[in-house]
Amino acid sequence: MPQERKTLLRTSQAGSIYQALAQSGEWLEVDRSSVPELAILPESGEHDSIGWFKRCDDQWYTSLCTEDTYHIAVDTEKIQVPHPINFNSVLVESEFHPNPKDRILHARSSLPYLITDKDVGFVWGEPITFPVFIPTIPEYLDSCLNRIREWGCACYIAQMDMVNLARCLVLDSPLQQEKILTKVKDTDQFAEYFTRRQRWLERGTKRIME
Repeated sequence: MPQERKTLLRTSQAGSIYQALAQSGEWLEVDRSSVPELAILPESGEHDSIGWFKRCDDQWYTSLCTEDTYHIAVDTEKIQVPHPINFNSVLVESEFHPNPKDRILHARSSLPYLITDKDVGFVWGEPITFPVFIPTIPEYLDSCLNRIREWGCACYIAQMDMVNLARCLVLDSPLQQEKILTKVKDTDQFAEYFTRRQRWLERGTKRIME
């Protein structure tokens, strides 16, 4: 199955990396229109990518994005993970788990697994041959909130990721928010988002009860 993943580049090096990939013989430069619709992420528009490439030996596609677009610096703390795709919600940063020591995981639980749990379905398909790094949770929260502020309703993935992070990490809880608040760069933006979210949840609950 074809898959697209975004690759974050230093803005200052984006042009030279683009050229290097095109000349490497391992990646084939492709036009966005030639990427299977199944592989394209919902907001993979011209405004957020400087180009697309396909691995010559498999079905991986990558779109190249800059730090300016995603509000994440390449030279920041990163976490290495086994695979870019996982079957379940899996948390590497255990300190942000809502209840890491006393939790019951079952099919209907929204709590994430820990990377140290046994038999976690993290990898699918053939093993990957390249390292995968992701930003820390606070870094990614900052990125999502900055993109939502900049792109608004057009930023579908960031909005959905915020909803999923809030659900899995129980970020509507003041205790969980405290864990994150000292780690994010823009504390006011973080607090404002969850204040608005709380009002939205309260309105939804009120409508259900009427």
